[in-house]
Amino acid sequence: MIQVMTLNAAQAGPSIDSLREPAGQGAIDLLCCQSLTHTPDGRVELRRQLSATLGLTCSCFVAGRPHPRSASDGNTAGKGLATFTGSGVWVLNSGSFTVGEEDEETLVQFALIRKYGASVLALNLHLGISHQAQIRQLRDLFAHSLLREPYGAVALCADRTAVLTGKEWLGLTARSPYTLSRTPLTLTGGGLLGLLTARCPTVSAVIVRQPDPILYPDAEQAPALPALTMTFEIQRIVANRPNRPTFPLSFREQWLGYREHRAFA
Repeated sequence: MIQVMTLNAAQAGPSIDSLREPAGQGAIDLLCCQSLTHTPDGRVELRRQLSATLGLTCSCFVAGRPHPRSASDGNTAGKGLATFTGSGVWVLNSGSFTVGEEDEETLVQFALIRKYGASVLALNLHLGISHQAQIRQLRDLFAHSLLREPYGAVALCADRTAVLTGKEWLGLTARSPYTLSRTPLTLTGGGLLGLLTARCPTVSAVIVRQPDPILYPDAEQAPALPALTMTFEIQRIVANRPNRPTFPLSFREQWLGYREHRAFA
């Protein structure tokens, strides 16, 4: 089982301790956090607070760049992106790239993780405000070379709901090897969590254990925190050549050379 959570830190306020409740059904394996302030204004310790509260490690952090048009929104200017991981999770690779055009350009943080041989690519970003900005950003995202590689699943995390129809989602992912497994989880207060799976699974099959998504059309009904959680299971498909690994390798494993019975620290 793999449990993924996304959190918009700009709207979390002082109630970080209440994150234990949505995470209570099981240990969080991956937390994608947006809008982490990276200036010494009193909230710089939020990363440590999240780590201490949920027992996670801040595996990678990238500082956001100011954008003239979005600074007034308060969600992207001077805000960073962070990926936290739980015990038993290997971070194989991480980094960032940009999507979108001109003033709508935004930074995407990625992290490739592995747990018990199952790989998940996490994509974490500040999503644009307007419909057209979101279209352009997600179009570039799904066309990125990272999505040409085989993964068990791809988790898409953002700080706000995507104002897209189901037909638009299908159009954006049409040329990608991955497609949304179901309607993304959303929160009115801000937040999106989607799961993409391979169109023609050759490495693994994904089973979502989380109940059907709960939407909150009325802001008064939405949870106090913009935190979304999804639990899923990745079942590896038996390969024809069992001596070859069917999952990504860490840098250490690649350097040493993979062996079926080799133990890695």
